[in-house]
Amino acid sequence: MNFKWSEEKVLLLKDKYSCSTNDELIALFPNKTFLAIYKKAYSLNLKRDEEIKFLNRSKAKSGKNASNWNGGVRRTSKGYIQILMSEHKRADKGGYVMEHIVVYEKATGIEVPRNCCIHHLNGIKNDNRIENLCMMTNSAHTIYHHTGQKRSEETRKRISESKRKKYE
Repeated sequence: MNFKWSEEKVLLLKDKYSCSTNDELIALFPNKTFLAIYKKAYSLNLKRDEEIKFLNRSKAKSGKNASNWNGGVRRTSKGYIQILMSEHKRADKGGYVMEHIVVYEKATGIEVPRNCCIHHLNGIKNDNRIENLCMMTNSAHTIYHHTGQKRSEETRKRISESKRKKYE
Protein backbone atom coordinates (compact mmCIF):
# COMPACT_ATOMS: atom_id res chain seq x y z
CA MET A 1 0.00 0.00 0.00
CA ASN A 2 1.19 3.48 -0.83
CA PHE A 3 1.37 5.47 2.43
CA LYS A 4 2.45 8.80 0.92
CA TRP A 5 -0.15 11.29 -0.24
CA SER A 6 0.70 12.88 -3.59
CA GLU A 7 -0.11 16.54 -4.13
CA GLU A 8 -2.86 15.67 -6.63
CA LYS A 9 -4.45 13.19 -4.18
CA VAL A 10 -4.41 15.84 -1.45
CA LEU A 11 -6.09 18.33 -3.80
CA LEU A 12 -8.70 15.72 -4.73
CA LEU A 13 -9.33 15.00 -1.05
CA LYS A 14 -9.73 18.71 -0.30
CA ASP A 15 -12.18 19.02 -3.18
CA LYS A 16 -14.30 15.92 -2.43
CA TYR A 17 -14.15 15.33 1.34
CA SER A 18 -16.93 17.67 2.41
CA CYS A 19 -19.47 16.39 -0.14
CA SER A 20 -18.65 12.66 -0.42
CA THR A 21 -19.88 9.73 1.67
CA ASN A 22 -17.43 7.27 3.23
CA ASP A 23 -18.12 4.72 0.48
CA GLU A 24 -17.49 7.30 -2.23
CA LEU A 25 -14.18 8.30 -0.64
CA ILE A 26 -13.06 4.67 -0.39
CA ALA A 27 -13.87 4.25 -4.10
CA LEU A 28 -12.03 7.47 -4.91
CA PHE A 29 -8.88 6.37 -3.06
CA PRO A 30 -8.71 2.59 -3.60
CA ASN A 31 -5.14 2.31 -2.22
CA LYS A 32 -6.05 3.96 1.10
CA THR A 33 -8.01 2.65 4.06
CA PHE A 34 -10.88 4.74 5.35
CA LEU A 35 -8.91 5.43 8.51
CA ALA A 36 -5.99 6.79 6.44
CA ILE A 37 -8.39 9.04 4.49
CA TYR A 38 -10.00 10.27 7.70
CA LYS A 39 -6.63 10.98 9.36
CA LYS A 40 -5.40 12.93 6.35
CA ALA A 41 -8.63 14.97 6.22
CA TYR A 42 -8.32 15.64 9.95
CA SER A 43 -4.73 16.82 9.56
CA LEU A 44 -5.89 19.17 6.78
CA ASN A 45 -8.73 20.41 9.05
CA LEU A 46 -11.38 19.35 6.51
CA LYS A 47 -15.03 19.23 7.65
CA ARG A 48 -18.08 17.32 6.42
CA ASP A 49 -21.49 18.71 5.38
CA GLU A 50 -24.26 17.82 7.85
CA GLU A 51 -26.14 15.92 5.14
CA ILE A 52 -23.10 13.73 4.43
CA LYS A 53 -22.64 13.08 8.16
CA PHE A 54 -26.30 12.01 8.34
CA LEU A 55 -25.94 9.67 5.33
CA ASN A 56 -22.86 8.02 6.83
CA ARG A 57 -24.57 7.51 10.20
CA SER A 58 -27.71 6.15 8.55
CA LYS A 59 -25.78 3.64 6.46
CA ALA A 60 -23.68 2.58 9.44
CA LYS A 61 -26.82 1.80 11.45
CA SER A 62 -28.87 0.01 8.81
CA GLY A 63 -29.25 -3.66 7.94
CA LYS A 64 -26.97 -5.94 9.95
CA ASN A 65 -25.60 -2.97 11.91
CA ALA A 66 -29.01 -1.79 13.11
CA SER A 67 -29.84 -2.18 16.79
CA ASN A 68 -33.11 -3.95 15.94
CA TRP A 69 -31.58 -6.41 13.42
CA ASN A 70 -33.20 -9.84 13.66
CA GLY A 71 -31.24 -11.73 11.05
CA GLY A 72 -33.40 -10.52 8.15
CA VAL A 73 -36.64 -11.90 9.62
CA ARG A 74 -39.59 -9.88 10.85
CA ARG A 75 -43.26 -10.43 11.70
CA THR A 76 -46.08 -8.33 10.24
CA SER A 77 -48.85 -6.83 12.35
CA LYS A 78 -51.17 -9.55 10.98
CA GLY A 79 -48.85 -12.34 12.16
CA TYR A 80 -47.11 -13.33 8.90
CA ILE A 81 -43.34 -13.88 8.77
CA GLN A 82 -41.27 -11.89 6.26
CA ILE A 83 -37.67 -12.56 5.24
CA LEU A 84 -35.13 -10.24 3.68
CA MET A 85 -34.72 -11.10 -0.03
CA SER A 86 -34.43 -7.82 -1.90
CA GLU A 87 -33.77 -9.64 -5.21
CA HIS A 88 -37.19 -11.39 -5.11
CA LYS A 89 -39.91 -10.11 -7.48
CA ARG A 90 -42.40 -9.72 -4.65
CA ALA A 91 -40.03 -7.86 -2.30
CA ASP A 92 -41.45 -4.71 -0.74
CA LYS A 93 -39.54 -1.42 -0.71
CA GLY A 94 -37.59 -2.61 2.36
CA GLY A 95 -36.57 -5.81 0.53
CA TYR A 96 -38.79 -8.19 2.54
CA VAL A 97 -40.93 -11.02 1.11
CA MET A 98 -43.60 -13.14 2.78
CA GLU A 99 -41.89 -16.34 3.93
CA HIS A 100 -44.76 -18.62 2.88
CA ILE A 101 -44.39 -17.45 -0.75
CA VAL A 102 -40.65 -18.21 -0.74
CA VAL A 103 -41.18 -21.63 0.89
CA TYR A 104 -43.86 -22.57 -1.66
CA GLU A 105 -41.80 -21.42 -4.64
CA LYS A 106 -38.67 -23.27 -3.49
CA ALA A 107 -40.55 -26.50 -2.73
CA THR A 108 -42.61 -26.62 -5.94
CA GLY A 109 -40.39 -24.77 -8.39
CA ILE A 110 -43.45 -22.72 -9.42
CA GLU A 111 -43.39 -18.93 -9.27
CA VAL A 112 -46.58 -17.62 -7.64
CA PRO A 113 -48.43 -15.49 -10.24
CA ARG A 114 -49.63 -11.99 -9.29
CA ASN A 115 -53.32 -13.04 -9.32
CA CYS A 116 -52.66 -15.88 -6.85
CA CYS A 117 -51.85 -16.19 -3.17
CA ILE A 118 -50.57 -18.87 -0.82
CA HIS A 119 -53.18 -20.10 1.67
CA HIS A 120 -52.35 -21.59 5.09
CA LEU A 121 -54.51 -24.71 5.33
CA ASN A 122 -54.61 -24.81 9.14
CA GLY A 123 -55.15 -21.04 9.42
CA ILE A 124 -51.93 -20.45 11.38
CA LYS A 125 -50.20 -17.60 9.57
CA ASN A 126 -46.67 -18.38 10.74
CA ASP A 127 -46.86 -22.16 10.07
CA ASN A 128 -44.94 -22.15 6.79
CA ARG A 129 -44.37 -25.87 6.37
CA ILE A 130 -44.94 -26.86 2.72
CA GLU A 131 -47.65 -29.39 3.70
CA ASN A 132 -49.62 -26.50 5.22
CA LEU A 133 -49.49 -24.32 2.08
CA CYS A 134 -51.52 -24.31 -1.13
CA MET A 135 -51.79 -21.87 -4.02
CA MET A 136 -55.18 -20.31 -4.76
CA THR A 137 -56.36 -17.54 -7.03
CA ASN A 138 -57.14 -14.36 -5.12
CA SER A 139 -60.84 -14.66 -5.99
CA ALA A 140 -61.03 -18.32 -4.83
CA HIS A 141 -59.27 -17.34 -1.60
CA THR A 142 -61.78 -14.54 -0.96
CA ILE A 143 -64.72 -16.87 -1.66
CA TYR A 144 -63.21 -19.52 0.66
CA HIS A 145 -62.91 -17.10 3.57
CA HIS A 146 -66.23 -15.31 3.09
CA THR A 147 -68.65 -18.09 2.12
CA GLY A 148 -71.50 -18.31 4.60
CA GLN A 149 -70.88 -14.93 6.19
CA LYS A 150 -74.00 -12.85 6.69
CA ARG A 151 -73.62 -9.24 5.64
CA SER A 152 -76.21 -6.53 5.49
CA GLU A 153 -77.17 -5.04 2.15
CA GLU A 154 -75.46 -1.79 3.19
CA THR A 155 -72.17 -3.58 3.97
CA ARG A 156 -72.25 -5.42 0.62
CA LYS A 157 -72.80 -2.12 -1.21
CA ARG A 158 -69.87 -0.52 0.64
CA ILE A 159 -67.57 -3.44 -0.24
CA SER A 160 -68.62 -3.34 -3.91
CA GLU A 161 -68.15 0.42 -4.02
CA SER A 162 -64.66 0.27 -2.48
CA LYS A 163 -63.62 -2.46 -4.95
CA ARG A 164 -64.97 -0.41 -7.86
CA LYS A 165 -62.98 2.66 -6.71
CA LYS A 166 -59.85 0.55 -6.30
CA TYR A 167 -59.90 -0.53 -9.95
CA GLU A 168 -60.92 2.81 -11.49
